Amino acid sequence: MGRRLFKGAAERTPSHIRKGRMNSWRHENAHAHLTLMGAAEKAVLVYIVAVLIPFGYIAAVEYSTPILGQALTWTYFNIFPWNFVIFSFFFLIGLSMIFWALSYTQGRGAERLLTEGPYSYTRNPKGFGYVLMLIGLGVLLQSAVAIFMITPAIAIMYFLYLKLLQEPFMRHRYGAIYDEYRASVPLLLPIRLAYRK
Repeated sequence: MGRRLFKGAAERTPSHIRKGRMNSWRHENAHAHLTLMGAAEKAVLVYIVAVLIPFGYIAAVEYSTPILGQALTWTYFNIFPWNFVIFSFFFLIGLSMIFWALSYTQGRGAERLLTEGPYSYTRNPKGFGYVLMLIGLGVLLQSAVAIFMITPAIAIMYFLYLKLLQEPFMRHRYGAIYDEYRASVPLLLPIRLAYRK
């Protein structure tokens, strides 16, 4: 009896109201999904920044320095204790840039091209932040090999990835809007500062 009454009440509800309720439920679920994805992205980012980048970079430097040092006759330069100050400067700026960019992408769909905030200085603020952090780690290790060879090699590989893979995809997705944005804002290093919003 109760089930029949409930079923009858549902049948008497106008279809547009039922559709509105369904759309509202879907919107809430989509928002919850985006929030969960944002939290997962932040957790992965913290792991990459706090674990993978420092320890992977240090391992690469420690492994390659003896070999490259013998070939180039220069490996370390002694700037202790200023290396901690310089490292903190680069690392904190890089980390701030990454999380500043993340705050702009959080909860925003990919249907609109981001051109505000850090994206008005560089088209890839997260990548720029990573490069700054790697420079800081090289200074902390007081390794010329890390600063002048390993970090530039990583930056060049990342630049090629952006230029050859990401940029064509963005041009295909956003068309003339991206071309205008690309002409005003540099790809990685925030050298030109003409584009503002």
